[in-house]
Amino acid sequence: PFIWGATNSWGGVRCRNFQYNQELYCDEIEPESIDEACTETIGPYHMAGCFGCQVHCRAKYKIPTGPYAGVYDEGPEYTSQGAFCSEPDCRSLETLLVGNHLVDQWGMDNLETGSIISWAMELYELGILTNKETDGLDLRFGNDEALLEMVKRICFREGWLGNTLAEGGIIASEKIGKNSFDYLIQVKGVGNLHSDERATPALALNVATASRGSDHLRSRPAIDLYHLPEEVLRKIYSNPVPYDGPLSSEHTEYIGKPWEVFWQENCYMAVDCLGICKYHTVFLGATLPNFEDWTKVIYYNTGLEFTPREIWDIAERCNMIERLFNLREGLQREDLKKGDMLNHRYFDEPLRRGAPDVVGMTIDREKFKKMIDEFYEYKGLDEKGVPKPATLKRLGLDKEPSHLL
Repeated sequence: PFIWGATNSWGGVRCRNFQYNQELYCDEIEPESIDEACTETIGPYHMAGCFGCQVHCRAKYKIPTGPYAGVYDEGPEYTSQGAFCSEPDCRSLETLLVGNHLVDQWGMDNLETGSIISWAMELYELGILTNKETDGLDLRFGNDEALLEMVKRICFREGWLGNTLAEGGIIASEKIGKNSFDYLIQVKGVGNLHSDERATPALALNVATASRGSDHLRSRPAIDLYHLPEEVLRKIYSNPVPYDGPLSSEHTEYIGKPWEVFWQENCYMAVDCLGICKYHTVFLGATLPNFEDWTKVIYYNTGLEFTPREIWDIAERCNMIERLFNLREGLQREDLKKGDMLNHRYFDEPLRRGAPDVVGMTIDREKFKKMIDEFYEYKGLDEKGVPKPATLKRLGLDKEPSHLL
């Protein structure tokens, strides 16, 4: 949750679905407040980690107040702050901890749950949803009780709206009708992270082109936000494959960002193939391990010898297999339901809160299309996003044995 303190202060989080980009007067859900609650309910040593991991990045807590007082859980993750606070415009620590607990217990995705409820809240305030569809529930922004009630209704498919939202955003929009889809912030059927990328073209390109919906963990160049000197960026993004194209330290720029996203896509796939955590790589820190370090990780754990370029090639091949799968399932470049495209609000609705370099920003539609063109070129795709025969041959996928991809 420490990320929240920076991104919300700067103006980079979704609020009231996608109407604003900064949550105001929310001290209760800041990282410092969460830490205090964990210390009070668990004690000073309240951090947990995955098995065998030395980085304890997850808090242990007991819900301090309300009907769930005393119930134990772990978290909340950064995405829970968005799902149960900024997106539905709620500011209660209790709501944050209870919402995080409920989705953990019921096996639901925190971000997808909070995002789809926030979308329904906007539809309710617009009159697209009424008390008839909500079975009398006052589904306005800021209603903590309604938020938690909808978590339960979705999980157990209770009522017309709970059952409808349980189908996911695209199917729900088709059932709700009217122009409800226009307000659904998603890519390839997956609700976007609670970050707002209208001021960050590189991050917008990431969510638009990610293979698993709008997954920021597929290719997000988070270090693009750090204003790192160009020589530092070049050292990172020219390894293990040379790159002499443009790079920019400015996060509002478009130049050089397609290569950053392409590099991070292969970086994260290599991490996934290795079975290690993205926290331990060039995700949140420019000096953390990358391809050169992973050769040693593999060797000292298995005795196998790989070069950094071989790891890169494996990652690129895996990413292309995911691309082939999506194409088989109907991906088309500008299809708003299955393609590499963002909701119109990214282009049409300027940001209204945050730092001076954020207010008024939108994604430039033409520049964005050029970024996708450049990204496709790096991946070896044609202008429609389909891999070229030479690309498949280079990656050893021209004779893919199943013939299903």
